[in-house]
Amino acid sequence: MKCAITTVTLKRSHNNYIRYVNLEMTSPLDETTKLLAGLALGGSCMKTLESLRILLASVSLSELKEYAPKIDIDRIYKCLATSNKDQIDLTCEILKRILGAIPIGHAMVRYEDLFLQGLAHSENRVKELIFQELQMAADDPTTCEQLSTKLEILLSCLQLVGSTDESIARKASRVFISIARQGDTANVLVSPPIVEEMRTVSRKSDIVRYRIYDIVVTYCCTSEDKLAFCEEHQLIQTLLEEVSTQDILVQLNALELITTLASCQHGREYLERQGITQKLATRLDEATADPLASLLVPGLMKLFGALAHFQPDVLSRYPNFTNTMFNLIDDSDISLKMISIETLSFIAIERDGKLALSQQGSKMDKAIKTIGSLFTHAFNEVRLKALNSFAELTHVAPTETIDEDVQKIIEHWFYMLNPKPIQFIMNVTKQPFRDLRFSALNILLQLVRHNWAQKLMSQEPGFLEFLLDRRGEPDKDCLEMKFNIVKRLSESLHPESKIWSEYCMAQMRDHVREGLWFARAQSTVALESGP
Repeated sequence: MKCAITTVTLKRSHNNYIRYVNLEMTSPLDETTKLLAGLALGGSCMKTLESLRILLASVSLSELKEYAPKIDIDRIYKCLATSNKDQIDLTCEILKRILGAIPIGHAMVRYEDLFLQGLAHSENRVKELIFQELQMAADDPTTCEQLSTKLEILLSCLQLVGSTDESIARKASRVFISIARQGDTANVLVSPPIVEEMRTVSRKSDIVRYRIYDIVVTYCCTSEDKLAFCEEHQLIQTLLEEVSTQDILVQLNALELITTLASCQHGREYLERQGITQKLATRLDEATADPLASLLVPGLMKLFGALAHFQPDVLSRYPNFTNTMFNLIDDSDISLKMISIETLSFIAIERDGKLALSQQGSKMDKAIKTIGSLFTHAFNEVRLKALNSFAELTHVAPTETIDEDVQKIIEHWFYMLNPKPIQFIMNVTKQPFRDLRFSALNILLQLVRHNWAQKLMSQEPGFLEFLLDRRGEPDKDCLEMKFNIVKRLSESLHPESKIWSEYCMAQMRDHVREGLWFARAQSTVALESGP
């Protein structure tokens, strides 16, 4: 509350005057109302807006939440009817502050007309303000249901998906992508008015058409029924047809969205039924032989890698993909090599993927050796990708039990990496590049779960000293990773296993008990010189 002082002078007899001081308590709402009244009377917009900005900045958010719903923001919106960019920016700043204190559902219902005006404004700053509100509504299940009833807002927003301004089009698309994930509420996207507007907007250009496809594919991925509806109303088939066009860029965009569709079970089954998977497998053969079509190889590898991640039998059902993947790992083109290695590691994340890859025998052994050779590549980025890929290949989630088959596979792959795998990975931890050290330490942390790996660690000269040395690691995250390795080892120690000596076990337990930041005091002796 603010205090306004009013002095009133009253005349009495004998020419005496008495002054009374009247104290009036004014609220931020009162002050705001007065300022807005000044706008209505034609006062200076900039001067009034600046006063309003200062007033709103001085009010706490809790106070503002109490008063904001009572503020008449129509008058503030009228200040947007100008070509003065400074005035528009200041108005948007004030509106953002007020709207941020109003529940989004309340604001959308009460100010629907103003939202529509904002979407139609010539300045992107105003559109962005409205999109911020709409995005919050679309992300929340309750308010998204309210948004789904605002057809005019949705149609205006959909028209902006076709904007030539990439930033505005992206924000408009994000709103619909969020709506597409909101269960039954998302069905508004296949209502006749919205579908008709989608068809109209998508005719503007290839880029706009793919923005619409992105929305449709997101909707299709949420359930089998939604995919069936889109198939029935011819909303998805044209996308599938575009993988056969002669335009390489169009094919690349189509491949990316088809890969998204392949992320769900009913999407993969649909692609199989439509013969798209087989058609693209054939396209992979053509792409590796045709220099122009070779641009499609990364997209095709990503697609089949996603399919094989979820269904490892893809490796046996589509041998041309499997052979291409292993061949490209040996390719002289480093970008194709890394794409294939990352595809390989993505397939191996789950247990079934590891088992399927292990059945590839010498091909897989050769691939692992190639990955190991990249640990010493000239470029840090290549080394880091190789390390991270190997970490994925040999990773088992902490919640999963490691069965004997997986144990043997991971052990075999480590020996394929290098005959002395622990020493080999330890050498990487001595690199100056922080991310390389962290990734190598992460691999060592994963290895703690394996008895065979602990035996190798216990036999590696200097390994335990390396882990216990707190001063030898300058990076905080790497130091924490080393500490976690020791902690994990100490928790898994069993004297009966006879992997570590009693002295080593005691060292590790003391290290953990002392904590990460323990610093041993250095003893010094002061000598006093004689007379």
